[in-house]
Amino acid sequence: MSIEIRTSPIGLELREDGRTLAGRVMPYNVEARIGSYTETFRPGAFADADPTQVPLLAVHDREQLPVGRALSLTDGPAGLDAELRVSETRLGDEVLTLVRDGAATGLSVGFTPIEDAWNATRSRVERIRAKLVEISITAFPAYQDARILAVRHEELLRTPRLTVARFRL
Repeated sequence: MSIEIRTSPIGLELREDGRTLAGRVMPYNVEARIGSYTETFRPGAFADADPTQVPLLAVHDREQLPVGRALSLTDGPAGLDAELRVSETRLGDEVLTLVRDGAATGLSVGFTPIEDAWNATRSRVERIRAKLVEISITAFPAYQDARILAVRHEELLRTPRLTVARFRL
């Protein structure tokens, strides 16, 4: 089975370390036009996703090493939320610069469908269950409700009580 890709815009909010991205990677119950059909992901579609198995890529480039990895994935009624750690590498630094500059405007998931519900004319599909293969930072959105909400600072991650400062760029 081939891996499918869906992209959503990001709205950046900075936290202290500048290397941990937090936000919605897939909104649920939101329609998106994908080629000749309309797609909707249902709550729980990624409930079985294991963050230890989900790399963070730049524009779905599976030829390069990942730019980071998922730290946590939370599958809630409104969508799949993630905390993503961007590695301290040349490519990781480039990705963070593009995010901070507003040039990289999308989060995207690579997935394989597990359980779908198509209508009779195959013009609409509900994704009931899907395997999350990877998350990428991209430039072209398909879903308007997915976004990075924060870039967290390392110093805060080391403190017993996590305090989060939020502001929009």
